[in-house]
Amino acid sequence: MVCTGRRLSSKIATWSVLSNMFILEVSIFNPMNNKKVIDTFFAALETQHFELLKDIFAPDGRQLNPYAPEGFPKSFDGAEGIYKQYSGLAANFGQMTFPRKIYATEDPDFFFVQFKGKIEIKAGGKYENDYLGTFRLKDGKIIEYTEYFNQVVMAKAFNIKL
Repeated sequence: MVCTGRRLSSKIATWSVLSNMFILEVSIFNPMNNKKVIDTFFAALETQHFELLKDIFAPDGRQLNPYAPEGFPKSFDGAEGIYKQYSGLAANFGQMTFPRKIYATEDPDFFFVQFKGKIEIKAGGKYENDYLGTFRLKDGKIIEYTEYFNQVVMAKAFNIKL
């Protein structure tokens, strides 16, 4: 909470003091709405309705991949770029599930997500990995998603040299 003169505010609400009257301004982008946005991200992947990604990412949103192996992009940039990356998955992957736990933080626009990817490979087999993702939102849109995963598991599954 921050108090400036006759105004007391937090990331969720602002109180204004006018004489003996209090006015409460509440942001519609509260932590519960943001959590639904994150759930929509995973639902888009699980249902392969990738067009939803264009709705939940900010136009200049980014996905960062700090552990991507050589030859793989370290980021996907813009809602359209993120959509293009994920929509291409349908060619090689079947059913995808992401059991997850979403953890809120003191910042209503920042979340940690612990999840497991269980992905059917169309050519045969499964790819399973453990992940940690961080999501930063602004005005109900994802502005940054960072994905951390076990790159050794990925390398073995796809015969990639690290």
